[in-house]
Amino acid sequence: MKRYILILYLLLLATTAIAQNISYEIKGSVNGVMDSIPLESATIYLQNSKDNALLTYTTSNRKGEFSLSGKTSLKNATLFISYVGSKTFSKSITLQPSINLKSIYLEDTSMLDAVMISSKAPVTIKQDTLEFNPNSFKTKRNASVEDFIKKLPGAQVDDEGNITVNGKKVDKILVNGKPFFANDPTIATQNLTKEIIEKLQITDSKTNSEAFTGETGDGNFKTINLVIKEENNKGSFGKLSTGIGDNDRYEISGNYNKFNNNRNISVIGTGNNINAPRVGFGTKGIRTSRKGGFTYADELIKNNSLSVNYVYSDAQFENRQTQFTEYIVPDAPYFSSATSRSKTDNRSHAVDVQYQATIDSTFHIDLVSSFTYLPGENSYQGNSETFDESQELTNASTINANGTETQKEFRNALYLTKKIGDKGAFIKVRLNQSAADFNRDDFTASELFFFNSTTDDIIRNQFTNTDDRGSSLNTGITFRLPIVGRKLFVDFTYDNYHRKEESDKAVFDFNEDQQAFSTFNTELSSDFIYRNNAMIPSVELNYKNEKIKAFINFDYAFRTLENKDRLRPEFDIKQRFKIFTYSGGIRYKISRKTIINTGIGLTNSIPSLSQLQSFTNVSNPLNITRGNPNLKPQNRYSIHVDFRTNNFQKGYGLYTRLKANFDTNRVVSKYTINDDLVRETTFVNVDGNYGYHSYFNLYKKIKFDQTRVMRINLNGSINTTKRINFNNDSRYNVKTTNYMPSLGFDFEWEKAFDFNVNYNWKYSQTNYSLDGFNNQEIITHELDFYTATQIFKNLNWENNVRYVYNPNVSNGFDKYAWSWNSSLTYSFLDDSANISLRVYDLLNQNINTRRIVNTDYIQNTQSLILQRFVMLSLDWKFNSFKRK
Repeated sequence: MKRYILILYLLLLATTAIAQNISYEIKGSVNGVMDSIPLESATIYLQNSKDNALLTYTTSNRKGEFSLSGKTSLKNATLFISYVGSKTFSKSITLQPSINLKSIYLEDTSMLDAVMISSKAPVTIKQDTLEFNPNSFKTKRNASVEDFIKKLPGAQVDDEGNITVNGKKVDKILVNGKPFFANDPTIATQNLTKEIIEKLQITDSKTNSEAFTGETGDGNFKTINLVIKEENNKGSFGKLSTGIGDNDRYEISGNYNKFNNNRNISVIGTGNNINAPRVGFGTKGIRTSRKGGFTYADELIKNNSLSVNYVYSDAQFENRQTQFTEYIVPDAPYFSSATSRSKTDNRSHAVDVQYQATIDSTFHIDLVSSFTYLPGENSYQGNSETFDESQELTNASTINANGTETQKEFRNALYLTKKIGDKGAFIKVRLNQSAADFNRDDFTASELFFFNSTTDDIIRNQFTNTDDRGSSLNTGITFRLPIVGRKLFVDFTYDNYHRKEESDKAVFDFNEDQQAFSTFNTELSSDFIYRNNAMIPSVELNYKNEKIKAFINFDYAFRTLENKDRLRPEFDIKQRFKIFTYSGGIRYKISRKTIINTGIGLTNSIPSLSQLQSFTNVSNPLNITRGNPNLKPQNRYSIHVDFRTNNFQKGYGLYTRLKANFDTNRVVSKYTINDDLVRETTFVNVDGNYGYHSYFNLYKKIKFDQTRVMRINLNGSINTTKRINFNNDSRYNVKTTNYMPSLGFDFEWEKAFDFNVNYNWKYSQTNYSLDGFNNQEIITHELDFYTATQIFKNLNWENNVRYVYNPNVSNGFDKYAWSWNSSLTYSFLDDSANISLRVYDLLNQNINTRRIVNTDYIQNTQSLILQRFVMLSLDWKFNSFKRK
């Protein structure tokens, strides 16, 4: 009864609060003061006069007209109108149900001597760039850039920190337009705080050369540029964090940043054994990691910039895993049960240098160099047993392996761009070079026993040295010829590609007499030189105007593959291919808020060397493989349609994508299984594989008043694939359909409460065309809760709760789990320091169980996972900025 009274009280409270709000609508039009021409895409926004909190915003249409509407408990507010190149207009308004401001004229900034109003619009659309004002998006106290990105419409951040915007991956994070730890975008989003950001810009990714010539990028990726506030752009700031917990858990991190207009210097360092930076749900294994590095970016002289990045990382990873696999074979399915333990220690030194120079308005140079050094060690112990359909033990194996490796790679790229005339013509020259070296030593002891069989057991005690070297050189030239003004162009391109790989794998058996690994094993060793050379001429037609961007491209490749086997000369390969590919697309801007994009393409990929080599590889005695030198390159025909519309004033956005692809000459595995349940695999070309993919994201923002807002995010995908497979010479089809809808709600009550809930349902259905194969279904339910509550002014309570239910996993595996992370944070020293108490996996029920269905097997896996610990942490932010 008390519960119902409480619910009724809350409903009455909400109803009363909403009833106190008044509705308002503000109309008008925006024009230039000199010529009275209507100004399209001017940003109009309404702010609380007391604290400058954003109430609502919109943009003007082609006629310069606008309409602002909403509900608020305020009686007065300030209206702002901004337009690029014009003085920002402001006016205090007494809110009423209907306000008509008629015509408003904006002065050109060239006419002004007075200081302009510096209020910022929440969202600005500049051609293909979306620009967001961080002050207009409420986040938790001391929020990172990543926390801010999560609030943006159409943006998603996964458990590894990877960002997607409208379904497209963000591959570059820039700070003030310059690289910032270029090889790891998450360093910027997780180490920089929202409070130092003036604006966040999202645009299609482009190369520096494309940006210089004004070309359109391929649209496959997004770039985020973080513009630092002017007052933060000359000084130093940073953050130090340390945490200690029970069970010997710890975490320490720090960053120092010094910005001086065009010069940026940043240093970072982290270390922990709690799988950070993301203490996520379901991460398999336990990782102890350390990372440190610096980045330096500077404009040496005018139009000459240099950036240098160095990152060292060390990750020690421990995992224990249990697997149960059902192999799908007509009339004779079989099963395997396996357990394993593994430890790895991988280290990395990565350096990259980028130099850009704009010699004059027509000539641009871009030079990029990188070097990586990757040493590592690993150990692995595993046991497995294989049973036939009658649950009779057929074979059993054990393995104990230890290895060390080093990998070095050096890359250079030079891009020269020269504009010609004023019609958009240019010439580009590019040079890409790489050299890599890989060396590995392995000691492996394994035993494979066969039961009820005449096959001999296989006992191995071996040392393997692998020495691989590779190099590549790619040169190209592109010339753009204008056909019609700056609208229609034709590009002529020629690329020359050379790739060489040398691989020497020497296997030595243990010699009992000599007590050394001295007996060379020819059967398991390999020594070859592989070359891949290509000449690719292409032509591309481009058209663009204010509404349409279109292109069509045709390539014709002359490719030669050659493999010389120095151990088995009879298996030498040399093949020549003539390959035609094409791509095309049209992007139509229906309005300033709505865009439709469509494209077609034919791509081609050549078989891998392991698929072409015809000698028998018995490295894995349970899966013997033999390549097929007669394989043809595989083709993929694709078509896609994208649709995007955003109305920030009304608080909604929609993005959809439909894509289909059809394969010919697809390379697939063809295998047979003998009586000892040993696979013998080769490769063949098939026709008939296809895939249909769809994705959508619907975003809706509901603003109750100036302090309460709710965001609804509905997204999902439906993917259907058909794959041709072979099983003991029987050809069959595997059709898989995946449904993955997701619904999320985010409710914010400013300075009081933030509640987020997200539900994911994953349903996979796999159908087989062959008799004796049972169709499979997999269902997964995931429910996530996040709450942030401001208990007192300086005390916040955060909770992350996840419930996962896998009803289809096999008996013996956990089907469901609750995981609850909770923290209390107290801020002091004027918010520059925090002390927090965190409990990870409060219920001590975190598990990692998953089930997958493939073309020929069903697998259930359970892995080691980080479990409950308590940690006390201290954070301190510092800066050299003067208080305003």
